[in-house]
Amino acid sequence: MEKVIDIEERIPSMREKRRRKTNKKFLFVLSVFIIALLAILYFQSPFSKVGAIIVKGAVLHEPDFYQQQSGLQVDEPLWNFSTGKIEESLARLEEVKSVDVSRKWMHDVQITITEWKTVAYMEEKEQYNLLLENGEVFPAGLHYPEAEAPILTNFKDADMQKRLTKQLLKMDENVYRLLSEIIFMGTESGPDNITVYMDDGFEVRSVISDFAEKMAYYPEITAQLGGMEKGVIDMEVGTFFVPYSEIYGETGEEEPIEEESENESESE
Repeated sequence: MEKVIDIEERIPSMREKRRRKTNKKFLFVLSVFIIALLAILYFQSPFSKVGAIIVKGAVLHEPDFYQQQSGLQVDEPLWNFSTGKIEESLARLEEVKSVDVSRKWMHDVQITITEWKTVAYMEEKEQYNLLLENGEVFPAGLHYPEAEAPILTNFKDADMQKRLTKQLLKMDENVYRLLSEIIFMGTESGPDNITVYMDDGFEVRSVISDFAEKMAYYPEITAQLGGMEKGVIDMEVGTFFVPYSEIYGETGEEEPIEEESENESESE
């Protein structure tokens, strides 16, 4: 026989359920109200506006330049701009390799700039423009980096500049740091010819087309020359060495480096 539950016995549990449901509705409405109130207070407070614009990585320009290019202003609404659009705008600058814009802490904006590095200085009218790793020339100004990079002379053609840039980027870092000055010596018979002055006292004559490949042997060549006097290492066709005394003193014929080494061995 089923037990019959009196309605009066169920009233307390029904009331409890109703009370819980009412409490949940109240808490929900209260939460929405509090969130809305906090949102209103936030957007009315200084925390909803740009407090500081921090630029990192700026070398070719002052940080203020990138801030101006971004279009951001202190005290403008923090959520009233797209970081992606600002990144696209700054990335159009020829000297910028990559850029990241992000909101930081409570109300700051950080712009992180990665610029194309300097691979050489280009002398022009007693000033030095910068040849960047993307092959573009950054005009001389009051604010540019001091980089361990060679000086380029007589490189007027943009295509020639970009070709040399590719060669410099392929070069071993230790050899690259020894480059002091590169002079374009192109002629009708040798349109790619260059003369290179090295920090260790040698002079190198080479061609742009395979400059990096030939300079890979430079440490080995100078090691072979050992205690010999400094001179010219000619890499245009084959590899020859002529001491400075024969060039600026008595004239002598160029000798292959291998033959120089053999003669030294026989004399010993």
